[in-house]
Amino acid sequence: MLDLLLKISIDIITYLQAQLAFLTPVMRMFTFLGDEEFYLLIMPFLVWSVDYTIGMRLGIMLMLSGTMNSYLKVAIGQPRPYWISTEIKNLAAPMDSFGLPSGHSQNAASVFGLLVPSIRKKWLKILLIITIFMVAFSRLFLGVHSITDILLGLGIGGLLLLVFICVETWIGAFFSQRQPLTQVFLVLVVSLLLLASGVLITTFCKRTPIPDLWMENFRFAHPLEEMEPYSVEGLITTTATLFGLAAGYIFLRSNGGYQAAQGKIWQHFIRFMVGVAGILLIWSGLGDLFPSNADLLSHVLRYVRYALIGFWITGFAPLIFIKTKLAQRNL
Repeated sequence: MLDLLLKISIDIITYLQAQLAFLTPVMRMFTFLGDEEFYLLIMPFLVWSVDYTIGMRLGIMLMLSGTMNSYLKVAIGQPRPYWISTEIKNLAAPMDSFGLPSGHSQNAASVFGLLVPSIRKKWLKILLIITIFMVAFSRLFLGVHSITDILLGLGIGGLLLLVFICVETWIGAFFSQRQPLTQVFLVLVVSLLLLASGVLITTFCKRTPIPDLWMENFRFAHPLEEMEPYSVEGLITTTATLFGLAAGYIFLRSNGGYQAAQGKIWQHFIRFMVGVAGILLIWSGLGDLFPSNADLLSHVLRYVRYALIGFWITGFAPLIFIKTKLAQRNL
């Protein structure tokens, strides 16, 4: 069944890329709305200048979705369309992870889906729902996912959204009954358990060799890139950032909280510029300083780097804004 749907997907993608090539810039725009870079811009903006709690919830959802997606990609081990047919062009960035399910589709359904109830205007809700499906369709058009990939991604994203909504009140009540340090410790344990589970899944599935055809077609599309579908770097990124975001939230809440919406336009502008500068300093500065090999030390330091990014977004940056009178604590 998967092979049949993959064949149908190849025929559809070939037609779309040949007959509707003029839509490529539009599809790239929609795919950007599911990129990590976009989320790194919009989620901190929500945390710092719109609604702190909503922004934090979206960040947690994004990291949980990304972690689950890493599990499933490795466990299922399905190719991307352009790995099995050189007739298809990869019109997006090089993709060396497995294809099923689509991470963009899954994240759009779970993260944007979580945002929908917070929007009051009906036309904005409809626009956001349309955006979810356009992000998914763009992955098919650009040749990096099949129909099965995007449908499963949307389905899993919707399921994660449902589970998140059902359990977040209970989890919030559970954590509120404990001291801040205990809360941070519990979040760290959850993060490390998620990471360890992913490493075990990857180690087990890595025994399955990658077909030569997939590797040859990947190299044909990206001569200068290495194919590493069993890399755990993405898993480290999501689980570490999850810990940092939650720890920062606990830290700030125990220090009086944060009013995101208040402030003048110039204050919001400075918050965003200073905040993003801090993210880039941690991400790029420590990225250049820390080793980036496939060894234990590099992986530990990667975890530290992304945990610091998460903590900066929800904890330290808002505290700096309060101390410098660019923002206020909860009244």
